[in-house]
Amino acid sequence: MLPLSIFFSDEYRLLSRQQLAKGIGQYFVLPDQTLMLEWKTLKDALPSLSAGDIMEAGTHHIDAPHSEPPLNAVEANQRFNEYLKRLEQVTSCVLVINPADLHPRYEALNRNRIREGICNRLHVLALQARENMHQLVLRAPNEATVELTLEILACTLTLPGLEHWGHLGICLQTCSKRALPTLGWLEHLGRSLNTNIPVKLISGMPTREEIREAQHAGHVCYPVLTNPDHCRSNFECCHQFLLSSNNSRLRASRLLHRPIPKHYQAPPPPSDIFLPIRSNATMAPAGQTLADIALARTLQAYGEKPLNAYPVLNGESLGSQTHLERSSPIDVRRTIGEFHPASEDQIRRAFSLASDAQPQWNRLLIEHRIAIIQRWTERLQQSQHELLACCIHETGLSIRDAASDLRTAINLCHYYCNQALTKLSSRPLHGHQQEANRLELHGRGIYVAVTDHNEPFATAIGQLSALLVCGNAVLLNPDPCCTASLNLVIDHLLKSGLPSGLVSLLPGDEQVYQWMLEDYRVAGAICFTDPGQTIAMNAVLSNRKGAPVVPLLSHSSIPGTQIITRRLTTLEIRETLQSAFSHSGQKRTNLGILYIESTVADEIEQQLADSLQLLQMGDPLQLETDIGPMSHRNLMTQCHEHIERFRLRQRIITQLEPGEEHDHGYYVSPTLLRLYSLDELPTPTPGPLLHLIRFDQEGLGRVITEINRYCPGQACSIYSNDDALIDRAVDGLQASRLLVNRPLSDTCASIHPAGSSGFSGTGPLYGGPNYLMAFVRERAITCRRE
Repeated sequence: MLPLSIFFSDEYRLLSRQQLAKGIGQYFVLPDQTLMLEWKTLKDALPSLSAGDIMEAGTHHIDAPHSEPPLNAVEANQRFNEYLKRLEQVTSCVLVINPADLHPRYEALNRNRIREGICNRLHVLALQARENMHQLVLRAPNEATVELTLEILACTLTLPGLEHWGHLGICLQTCSKRALPTLGWLEHLGRSLNTNIPVKLISGMPTREEIREAQHAGHVCYPVLTNPDHCRSNFECCHQFLLSSNNSRLRASRLLHRPIPKHYQAPPPPSDIFLPIRSNATMAPAGQTLADIALARTLQAYGEKPLNAYPVLNGESLGSQTHLERSSPIDVRRTIGEFHPASEDQIRRAFSLASDAQPQWNRLLIEHRIAIIQRWTERLQQSQHELLACCIHETGLSIRDAASDLRTAINLCHYYCNQALTKLSSRPLHGHQQEANRLELHGRGIYVAVTDHNEPFATAIGQLSALLVCGNAVLLNPDPCCTASLNLVIDHLLKSGLPSGLVSLLPGDEQVYQWMLEDYRVAGAICFTDPGQTIAMNAVLSNRKGAPVVPLLSHSSIPGTQIITRRLTTLEIRETLQSAFSHSGQKRTNLGILYIESTVADEIEQQLADSLQLLQMGDPLQLETDIGPMSHRNLMTQCHEHIERFRLRQRIITQLEPGEEHDHGYYVSPTLLRLYSLDELPTPTPGPLLHLIRFDQEGLGRVITEINRYCPGQACSIYSNDDALIDRAVDGLQASRLLVNRPLSDTCASIHPAGSSGFSGTGPLYGGPNYLMAFVRERAITCRRE
């Protein structure tokens, strides 16, 4: 970590640009108090600012006019031409360029795809500005794109015709913790290129969007300062550097000042925003160079080691002679390890171990059970890169999707632990005089949990934490494609202090979970599978002769629906595609059916088609990949057959064109398909397939009927400005989760619980306040007092 003092010392001149760039990354996660304490110590050693040192406002500037990014390449070209026209005016000015206007996917994870194109466009604008005596500055980047914007600026300054020009610069917000390291990096860049760099400072408070983004992404701390006094101090620190002898190339002025909002209160840390309900899981910042390098190293390491999947009993991984080779879904020519299915003898032993361990576990105080689960979540969070690398290699999930799934899982653990304290404690009951009555909640016994490939971390970790904190033992039967990842998960769980006999990992096909369900010791079952498998499992449980009746809780894989009756913004269009194609369309909360009101259908279909072409399908080990392969060959085959049926009827609206690099993996191109009625779709097909249906507003009743018949109880979203229509849809739809003017998002514990009813599952909603009550039995105790 570069100390603040180095920027004011002679040692600064000895630093390389790579060292300064590393410092920019390190300051992203620096706690506020650490930064301010260092500045307070340093400030006393620096000369005081005089009245003449006050930074004046710069000359008149013209800001970038658009608040939203361009939807597609055509719109990006239009905005580029708008900038060129402004530069043709005679009067000299400072023109603020938003790099996000020059490419529709201006995101840090896409830096390798977009950098060259944006630099070339910025080069043209800079040459035009030089010819007409203008000054160009890049708009202040948000914290997610600081490093990308600096890379683009440095690349552009080295292009022909801009040597020693000194009128291409950047805006910076001084509330950023990285403001001083960024200034130091820019000054070094100016010295190395022998050119001046204009810097326009934005003092004052951060924007609400910066705070919200840090909370949503789960950063360890805010990359911006949120205390007004700290913001003022950081501006003073930057000002001191600009006046120091270490600055010879930066020409700074103040662009604007953001005042403190009325009734402002500093937000809690990102990890505490949902307290006291639950903690918010924190993740390594995606798109930041240091975090990306660390993840890339781990991905490479896991690509070189075998990912063997074993049954785990009593804390031991057990191999077998009948193992199978595992192929990578990214490239089936590559073997990634061995798969060892559980045997019938191992299942019997697992039941025996669980029968011995569960009563003692159930008798433990709730606080002790919670402490073990919380230690487990800490270990999962600390080992996130290893878990992500293993999951990506064996399932084909993209880096973004795997990280989102792991974060959901950790948040479920936090929430269930909190709920256990409030919901599972014994409580007094009314009674007659001289008697005491209380109600106790206990674990039911041994649960069989069957999870599929859809959300490998969220389903398995979420169910383990819920069942264990309630006092149950768990026999987990995961999908074969994600078993190696869950071997790591179980290892962390046992190292957190869980009794080894309490959890067994028993991978295998349908035969394995049928053996498990037939055992008379099963006290309950939970399954995350398709409706057909759920019905078969229920039949097995019901036909056990002489065995007690046990509850089956299920969540099935039926796609969600969305109704649109108004125009959508660029962000809403992208959120819609994200809802449909994240996890390659295999997730339970994915959007599969989109109803569009006929008056806006042409526009929205074109927007969706244009935006779909910007998605990147490919190797999930690459940061820029949006969509990876399917997890299984049979799922890929089902999707291709489904697409071909629509192709024969000329119902394909648009499709992302596959390349030769997709020939050897389980890839399915994201596709928009035309339907005229939901009744044309006999069975759901999970995958990157979005079915579009047009309807007239007076036909809303038919739409509601179709949705309730085809996917009862599944999630549904409505985009509309018509309150009466919204009320009618809310009243008529049987969706277990209904979102108004919001996309179908990931499960978010305590905020967006998920689940279903009817053919879609049994409920209660997982991640919701009633979930734990499904895994306990009640016992009332009465004691008479003499």
